[in-house]
Amino acid sequence: MIVGTRRWPRLVALSVTALTPVLLAGCSSKDAPAPTSSPNLSAPSQAHSVPSASKQDERKAIESAYTQYWPRSAQTPHKPENTWHDAMAAIAVEPQLSTTLDAMHRNKGLGLTTYGDVTVRIASVEVVGATAKVVDCQDASHAGQADANTGKPKTVGVPRMPVHATLARDPADGQWKVSQLDFPGGAC
Repeated sequence: MIVGTRRWPRLVALSVTALTPVLLAGCSSKDAPAPTSSPNLSAPSQAHSVPSASKQDERKAIESAYTQYWPRSAQTPHKPENTWHDAMAAIAVEPQLSTTLDAMHRNKGLGLTTYGDVTVRIASVEVVGATAKVVDCQDASHAGQADANTGKPKTVGVPRMPVHATLARDPADGQWKVSQLDFPGGAC
């Protein structure tokens, strides 16, 4: 099926909302031991290493949360429908939680499922308070939507798809979760 160029990013966005990457980022430990040395004004390098390590751990936690969104959103529709909300709420908050669940229900109603894997390629992470912005250049060329009955592919993704994600620290559990995904179109 040939799709007009204006509809393609929307179809890819709907497809990718539920695609899986095999790649899972490692989790950072929130329980890492605190630095054992006390602040020392004569050794400024020690004072600077603590914030850097903390920022690096936070970035890893954000990258992990973002990366884990993709396999979860692809695996969840293959489970009982009454488990979808809780499975996705573990990694997403509003408005993305509802957007993803709506897409899963819509795809099921249309007889569609997902196939393949996407590869996350995070270009940048910016943190401001309890919000993080992630810029990704995903490879979705080995994934797409398929007929749920036959498994025959109906769409295929592109090798360089820009994704702009917003993550929020969930006040209920302190975990980073995807709050919005934007697919600006074009290539990256």
